[in-house]
Order: sequence, then structure tokens, then C-alpha cells
Amino acid sequence: MMNRIRALIVNHLHPAGLPAWLMRIALAALCSLGLAAPFASADCSNKALGRYVTAPSVTAAMQSAANPLAALKNPPSIVGLWNVTFSSGGQVVDVAFDAWHSDGTEILNDYTNPIEGNVCLGVFEQSGPLTYKLKHPSWSFDTNGNLLGTVVIHEVVTLTPDGNSYYGTYKYDIYDTAGVFQEEFTGTIKASRIKPD
Repeated sequence: MMNRIRALIVNHLHPAGLPAWLMRIALAALCSLGLAAPFASADCSNKALGRYVTAPSVTAAMQSAANPLAALKNPPSIVGLWNVTFSSGGQVVDVAFDAWHSDGTEILNDYTNPIEGNVCLGVFEQSGPLTYKLKHPSWSFDTNGNLLGTVVIHEVVTLTPDGNSYYGTYKYDIYDTAGVFQEEFTGTIKASRIKPD
């Protein structure tokens, strides 16, 4: 087959004066695009065989390259229990256990004092093959247990293909008791799945 293509290029497509190295590049490009399939007539049928002849599916290859999860029979899920580290400016600012549920809800239990409100509930949705958006509002208290307002945490995280960790970004929007925006904090998240032994 390769000899037939090479002969076609050399005998029919090789303009006089083109260097051989350029022709080798053209040959490689044609082969990589799947154009090295059996040749068909102008109407894309092979009259001798009485059926259509198609080149290897370039479209399928491009779709597979654009979506690496297409080859996975059972793509991983974010559902489960996670050990999460929140960082900002290179410093760890929070550590938590985070449970993501199959119904789209989530519960985060962080290591702050319970009197300050260390549990918050959230909702999430899948926004890409391995990417999830999460929103969870929480109450904010001072160290004496007085209500300060609310904190709305937004996360965008990406699950690794093996399903054992995720990483992403977060944003804390802080509001007072009247619902007036006070400030925002941002940073990065990394998490590892907690498995039963």
C-alpha cells in the first residue's frame, strides 16, 4: 500500500523542482490524516465491490483525542469521602473531610472549632467530563458563638482520571448578617479519596 501511495505522489503529484524532503513531509501528512486508505472513485463508491469504501475514521480519532474519557468504560465519579486541603498564597488555610453524594449534595466538615460553624452543606453538578462546580453556603460565627453572617463557598474541581484525587480552585464570599458583601478569599484545593481498608 505504501509503495502505491509513494508512486502516486512521485509520478502524479511531484512538481518538478520540489525537494525530496518536502515530498516526505507531504507523504507523512497524508498518511497521518488517514488518506492512505484504498482509493475510491469520485462518487466515493467502489463499483467493483458494489459498496462504499471509507477511509479510517479521522473524525473518531479526533473525538477520542478531544475527549480522553471516551475510551473509559466506567469513568470515575466524585461521589465519596475526601480529605481536602485549602491553600491560599502558598499557605494551608483549612483542612476538611468532604462527602460528595450521588444526589448532588455535599457535606464539608472542617477542622475549625465547632462553635465557629465547622459544617456546611452544598450542592454540586458535573460541568465537564471530570469537572464539577460546587456551591455551599455556611453560617459564620465568632469564637464566642455570635453569628457574624454567611460565607458562600464556590469550588471548581477536576477529578483525576484514576478517580483517587481532585484539584481545583475555591472562592469564599463573605456577607454580614444583613446580607451585605464584605470580602472575598480565593485559593486552590487538593483532595485525596478516603477509601475503606
